Amino acid sequence: MSFDPTPQQLAAIQSIAQDTVVTAGAGSGKTKVLVERFIYLLENGFTMDQIAAITFTKKAAQEMKDRIRHALPHMEDLVETAQISTIHSLCQRIILEHPREAGIDPRCRVVEEWEADAILVQVITELVQSVELEGEYRTTTDAVELIYTLYKEMLRRGDTSFRKHYPAVDVEGAVEELCQVVESFLREMGRTTLTQRQGVVISRLEARWPQIKVDLQSGGGVFVEDGLEALEDFLGGNWGKLKPVVGEVKEAAGAVRLALRESQAALVLTQLGDLLEQVHQRYRAAKRNLGIIDFGDLELTAAELLKDPNVVRDYDFRHVMVDEFQDTNPVQMQIVQGLCSQGAKLFIVGDPKQSIYRFRGAEVKVFAKAREDITVSGQHVPLDTNFRSRPEIIKFTNAFFKELMEGDPIGYEKSQYDKEAAGRPLVHVLEIDGENASLGEGRELEAERIAWQIRELVDSGRYAYKQITLLFRTRTYMRIYERALQAAGIPYVNLSGRGFYSRQEVQDILNYFAWLEDPDDYVAKLAVLRSPFYNVSDEGLYWEQQGKREHMSPEDRAGVEQAHRDREHLVKFVRTRPAPYVMQEMLERTDYISTTSRLPFGEQKAANVEKLLQQSWDLFTRGHISCADQLQYISIVRRGSDDESEAQLDAEHADVVVIRTVHGSKGLEFPVVFVPDTSGRLTKSMGAQVVYHPQVGLAYKGTTAYERAKELHEAEELSEARRLLYVAVTRAEEELYLCGITGAATSKSWWQWISEILPVVPGELYDFASPAEAPPAALVEVGREETAAGEELLGPPAPSYTQVAFSVTALMTYARCPRCYYLRYILGIPEQIRGLGSDGQVKAPSTRLTGLERGNIVHRVCERISDPAELTELITFAAALEGVVLSPSQVRDIASTVQPYLESPFFKKVQRGETEIHREYDFAVPLGTRFVINGTIDQVFLDDELEIVDFKSNWIRPEEVPQEGERYRWQLRAYAWAAAKLFGRPVIRSQAYFLIPNSVFALDGPALDLNAVEADLLHACESIIAGEQHGIAGFPRSPHCSECGEWEE
Repeated sequence: MSFDPTPQQLAAIQSIAQDTVVTAGAGSGKTKVLVERFIYLLENGFTMDQIAAITFTKKAAQEMKDRIRHALPHMEDLVETAQISTIHSLCQRIILEHPREAGIDPRCRVVEEWEADAILVQVITELVQSVELEGEYRTTTDAVELIYTLYKEMLRRGDTSFRKHYPAVDVEGAVEELCQVVESFLREMGRTTLTQRQGVVISRLEARWPQIKVDLQSGGGVFVEDGLEALEDFLGGNWGKLKPVVGEVKEAAGAVRLALRESQAALVLTQLGDLLEQVHQRYRAAKRNLGIIDFGDLELTAAELLKDPNVVRDYDFRHVMVDEFQDTNPVQMQIVQGLCSQGAKLFIVGDPKQSIYRFRGAEVKVFAKAREDITVSGQHVPLDTNFRSRPEIIKFTNAFFKELMEGDPIGYEKSQYDKEAAGRPLVHVLEIDGENASLGEGRELEAERIAWQIRELVDSGRYAYKQITLLFRTRTYMRIYERALQAAGIPYVNLSGRGFYSRQEVQDILNYFAWLEDPDDYVAKLAVLRSPFYNVSDEGLYWEQQGKREHMSPEDRAGVEQAHRDREHLVKFVRTRPAPYVMQEMLERTDYISTTSRLPFGEQKAANVEKLLQQSWDLFTRGHISCADQLQYISIVRRGSDDESEAQLDAEHADVVVIRTVHGSKGLEFPVVFVPDTSGRLTKSMGAQVVYHPQVGLAYKGTTAYERAKELHEAEELSEARRLLYVAVTRAEEELYLCGITGAATSKSWWQWISEILPVVPGELYDFASPAEAPPAALVEVGREETAAGEELLGPPAPSYTQVAFSVTALMTYARCPRCYYLRYILGIPEQIRGLGSDGQVKAPSTRLTGLERGNIVHRVCERISDPAELTELITFAAALEGVVLSPSQVRDIASTVQPYLESPFFKKVQRGETEIHREYDFAVPLGTRFVINGTIDQVFLDDELEIVDFKSNWIRPEEVPQEGERYRWQLRAYAWAAAKLFGRPVIRSQAYFLIPNSVFALDGPALDLNAVEADLLHACESIIAGEQHGIAGFPRSPHCSECGEWEE
């Protein structure tokens, strides 16, 4: 074995004769156990195709393959064919191998979640607009959002029983009971000595009672409500000794009100169930017609297929291993059970304390039930030794979570430790006095304290920035902490995947859309005026709000007047053109991209705007035509979860503090962990008219079922919040900082739990971080800049390099001309993004086709096409992404350009399906100890030897191919080196396929000598790092380059 296992680990590895469940605590080496068990099975007579391993992520699957390949080099070729994948990849395999049984087109493709959501929103919107709804929704948008949310939640839980019978509610019986109680009450009051006030009230009630009774017995909901309100008006105030008797009347009135709600609930939920069922059928039909399936289809269809013994027999696994089983949902459990139904031994690994993906449908009780079932006839192996953290941190964790998780269904099993003790407290409580501050002010104080604590850790020489991470429960207030790091001169990177739609530049454009749609949307209007679109100052916004432009500065008044002229112009486009055309015209008229690119992080902002424009075209091709349609779709996506990531740029892994969410830190470890912003509320308010919970079903607001669903949701949220805090704490290797605000903290917060439990934790296990000194004034100015409107912006300090990632494209640029590299990748001067002209302006949509647009369309089609019958459809789709409308003759012209490719040996290989093909293959390969090389290869043909094809859409003549191909020599050699490293096989050819002249430039033989390529790559990387010490002088201009001169101008 490659490592020395503990007795517990050895038991888990060698327990192959029975089902086994492994409860693996944080840092217990479960990944090694999983790999070693796979190897142990191979060494004990099982073949590669008799073992299935299911991982939580594609990255984990690839790492597992790499470890097995390294341990068993003689089986290297077989590892690629092993069933080691995510559960979605396995489901896709099962479905595509049984398309007839699944009832799907075998050529179907799996769509990204956003694309599936676009189709779903369109289906729901069309349905809602075609029916008459119960009067529960303020607008059509409200109805669409509610149905979308409920449908997604039910599908996540595997519940497709949308239509249910709701029994009739006896409102009349409750009314009759109330009438009897009131009349009995009035008779009793006639025999009772009353105070003067009580006597007056009873007399008035007796006088009004006949009319109130008529309203109550009318049978109409509105009249019954009126009767109840009239009755309850008499029952208020202090009744003294008569309170119990009056209470009986109030209770009976409450029963009528509840019966009314239950009756209305039956009507609403019946209609809602019908609508959900129709959505389900129409959505499935839409996907079937488009030849697509989504991730939900993968799980549900695979689970259904595995109920068929004939299908199960096709998967003769003798052992099924599942990692991260605590994050499994009920449908996935059905899939695992189906795979094991022919006698395969099940091996599951998980830690219920780390089940934190409830929002994806994971249910920790699935793990608990599986552990209970397996323990009866199999084996339960606990891995309780934490090899990650210092003993002081583990002892604190045991003491703290033993208290916090007491009474939680999953309980708490303490961890043992293996590392050497430090002999001092390693858990530090960083407490901010927020007694007289708001929670927002407290966060700013806390952020400042954290920043200066980090400076102290680094300046003292104890840690480097890269050894420190901040783990947040949510992304909501991260920006406050980023500003504090910037002000303290601390380099950092935010890897939280914060929401794309929350980025300011994206919000600016969406706000402009909203203002175009509604001139009275004052919030959107002011946001647009304040943005880089017009840079109106806060004072100018005030005078605009007051309607007194004469008090504005000349600059503000000019900005406001220009904004209104622009809006008047753009509204004409809104009425007649689709959303992406409006967006292009908006960007062109306002020069927004050019303005934004000059701000700090301008390259990222420009890339995000480009991505939004592309998404707008994608939505347009999916039927979301107008600005209003697209705003509605994005609103629904954001309300669910804005997980759309920012546009990706080349990233450099330098000596920087890392900001992450706790979810994003799963499976990782860090020397120093700060847990900030622990004072916020843990539970969400439930204000929707209808909610869903699997134990209750659909529940209508104001009913008993609704309150029960709320209780269940809150209990589950709090239980998961405890587990999330456990995950955050157990990421720390050397030191842990728990940060909170006294006084300002809300109830049911992490900080409330920390404050309540710390007194019962042994005092020697933690200390309180001493207050940091005030920062020197000079340092606060680091990186500070001003926008045109006076807004303070803080640029990140320059990092010191320890490990650097270079893209192949960046290195190719450096090889052609070091000065171009400096301008593009160090100064960050953006290249022309798609849709921009040479003057930085966005081109208006046109039916004229430039050479660049034509080349891009051809490139996109060749990347995607697998069936010649799809050619026309793909050309239209690719043209839409380019922002052009093609005439029939242009479509025919492009089709004739693509046709030679469809007759080429490359496409024949694609069609035959005999060779494994990786399309748009992303890679990241280490180069030495200091560098990582990354990129994307268009096609890798995987056989005993590798063949690489990279499409080029340059508009060139056939005789220019050799010269143009030489420009890509660096790229083709680097791709060959990376592919050989990743797949462990030689590359026979690395080719640039020039699509327009239909010619190939190929490298083979000595040109692909891997040692020579690696030496060239290493030299380029080291030269770039060395050059940065000298600024622009370290990046001389190539004598043959004409581009950098234009950039410098």
